[in-house]
Amino acid sequence: MEKKHKFSYNDIDDSLIVSNRAENEMVKDNFEIGDIIFSLTGKGKIVSIEIREFSSFLESCNIPIKIIKNIDNVELKVIPKKETIFLLIKIISNNNGIIMSKEIPLVMPLNSINK
Repeated sequence: MEKKHKFSYNDIDDSLIVSNRAENEMVKDNFEIGDIIFSLTGKGKIVSIEIREFSSFLESCNIPIKIIKNIDNVELKVIPKKETIFLLIKIISNNNGIIMSKEIPLVMPLNSINK
């Protein structure tokens, strides 16, 4: 069950999609909280997210938006814990040979997902 770590940024819509869906996993449902859309399997596993207004999202995390031009990789890690899900988004950017790695933690109560 190989995972495909994929990301794409659409500069026209200013949206970032990050996926860690395995080849045999199918998306069955989507839900959104604010500017983030979550894609789930039939078993409720989060396998991808879309962040709309990505520039604003970065600014709210105190990350300079200029890194968007040089993103080499984006990884998504989902860690379920009791009544909460921790999402960790890791952005790796290369600017003139300087590699910048930023991790952005997001914490969501499970009752937000079940609405």
